[in-house]
Amino acid sequence: MKDKRQHVICIANQKGGVAKTTSTAYLGAALARLHRHVLLIDSDPQCNLTYSLELDEAQQEFCLENNLASIYESGQPAEQCLVNIRENLDLIAASPDLVMTEVTLDSQPEVLSEQPERILSGALKPLVPRYDYVLIDCPPSQGMLTLNGLVAASWLLIPTLASVISLTGLERMLEQVHEIVHGDPPLNPELKILGVLLTKFRRDRTVEVELEDRLRSLPEEFTVFKTVIPDRSQFELLGELKVQTGRHLLDLSMVSYSLLPYLTLAMEIEKMLRQKSWAQSPGAGA
Repeated sequence: MKDKRQHVICIANQKGGVAKTTSTAYLGAALARLHRHVLLIDSDPQCNLTYSLELDEAQQEFCLENNLASIYESGQPAEQCLVNIRENLDLIAASPDLVMTEVTLDSQPEVLSEQPERILSGALKPLVPRYDYVLIDCPPSQGMLTLNGLVAASWLLIPTLASVISLTGLERMLEQVHEIVHGDPPLNPELKILGVLLTKFRRDRTVEVELEDRLRSLPEEFTVFKTVIPDRSQFELLGELKVQTGRHLLDLSMVSYSLLPYLTLAMEIEKMLRQKSWAQSPGAGA
């Protein structure tokens, strides 16, 4: 029987501005277009993923009371917080209240749970078998919201820019993962790095190409995706005068230049997971 938990993917980087939210939205849309059932989780108090999906008025009203903060704060079942965005695509929305949720998780965690780092993992457990993919968009920090995402996931996808500062953020992210996997006690020994995704990339900038080569040549135990997400300014050169967002982004009847690289990424991820699943299955390689 397929273990669907292998498809819970945390999308995180402690450096901001690396297209975490954009990657979560577009990757979710791409997977849905490939007829995969996808759940998006907005775990950032800034609510950028939630806002970018342009919920209608009724959905906005629903999410005021039924969101990730209510799951943390009152133990509301995650199933009661689901919002359908498009065919094959659901959302658990964020709330600005997550700011105070994280304060409580940091200062008085016992108020919410005896295992505060496992609240999200426990809440998602009944839902995960329904979905082919669960994508968790995390805030740009090492705080408890990000920690909950990493503990709930089996895979980590790290978006990063091809810049020196962003690569430093990548190093800090890898250090946090090492603590989660190998700490005493380990919080999630099953967590693995799915890959590092280069975003906002411009091949006409020599420094970015050089940093890409450097990153791909590192003897690290992670994959740098073959797929590279181009800088949005490049889309105009391809004829897309207005980058699609919100519900237009999720219109699965068409493929925009914005969505196309994420379709390529989605297919790359599917192939990777199939190979890893085969390699880990009993009798593989026998």
